Amino acid sequence: MSKKKKPMTKRQKNKRKLIFFIVELFVLMILLGAFWFAWKLNKIEKTVIEDTGSNEDLTEETKEVLKKYTNLVLLGLDNRTVGNYETGNADSIIIASINNETKEVRLVSIYRDTYLQVTDMGNYSKVNSAYSRNGGAEGMIQALNKNLDLDIEGFVSVDWYALVKTINLIDGIDVELTAQEAYQLNKYVRDIGPATGYTTSRVAAAGPNHLDGVQALSYARIRKGVGDDFKRTERQREVISKMVEKVKSSGVGTLSKIMDEVFPDIATSLSMSEMLSMATDLLQYRMGESMGFPQEREGRSVGGSGSCVIPADLLTNAKILHQFLFESETYTPSETLQQISNNIVYTTGVPAHQLETEQQTTEGGQTTGTQQEQGTTTPQQ
Repeated sequence: MSKKKKPMTKRQKNKRKLIFFIVELFVLMILLGAFWFAWKLNKIEKTVIEDTGSNEDLTEETKEVLKKYTNLVLLGLDNRTVGNYETGNADSIIIASINNETKEVRLVSIYRDTYLQVTDMGNYSKVNSAYSRNGGAEGMIQALNKNLDLDIEGFVSVDWYALVKTINLIDGIDVELTAQEAYQLNKYVRDIGPATGYTTSRVAAAGPNHLDGVQALSYARIRKGVGDDFKRTERQREVISKMVEKVKSSGVGTLSKIMDEVFPDIATSLSMSEMLSMATDLLQYRMGESMGFPQEREGRSVGGSGSCVIPADLLTNAKILHQFLFESETYTPSETLQQISNNIVYTTGVPAHQLETEQQTTEGGQTTGTQQEQGTTTPQQ
């Protein structure tokens, strides 16, 4: 025999109403937060990518592996005009690969003087010229996908001003400087300060330093005398990693200021939904290892391109890249990539390195010579 349900008391009814009210309020806060983010994100200049240029002959296994990651390219333009993303070469080219499951982010700097196929017409030159010669960010994405068997679908471009402003808004970053880095940093400050409209001071000495925006950008741009472009790209990745960690720990007020003051000077191809998704995952992102590309390389002058970084060879380096980013031990390069690799070897005369016989080590155990120059933050893969 079923028991009759007791009628709810007035106190129970009020408690139930309160619970419903709290749930409704919570949902409303989420919706308002989403609208707030959307309104802020709408300040960013949007660019539609019509064709990413991914190789059609990627193996099915490679396609399945790539589905597990979100791959973007971060572009820093050597352009002294604030907010102008139409001209100039890409001074910094960094692939950011996000593991969709673990949220680990790995960074790979493409050395800007790397000799690759840079246009859809089959021209070869320094990869940084793909931006100006092949249609801006879309052309750069196409070049990277074609040469590296990737599926980069989006980009974020920043200029000097946007980077300096962001670092200032998060109250700078802490960096350990060598004596030579401190000296070179103070030289770059003289150029970057006036170009961005910000004033700063010289760093006093080597050792731990708290850098403002102009100083941090100067640090990231150091090239001559301190490891050349190889070490330079390592410093760029260091600055980005420190910025991400600082932003993650910033309050809502700081994030709102960044969105208001910096977003109008940023260009991206990411859709509103993609940006909202990434914004909600921000606290879950974990910065992983980073490296420079190509790992196996030689410096050589090539025709009208001047002094270039030659992959030795592209096939070898593509395998290293896929193993590093996607932990893929069985990656097979596409026929398109193999042909590009053959063309580079034919044009430059630089063949693949014999890794087992050519590897050299210093007394400290670091790989040297053509194996691993200064500037990589992970060991040879």
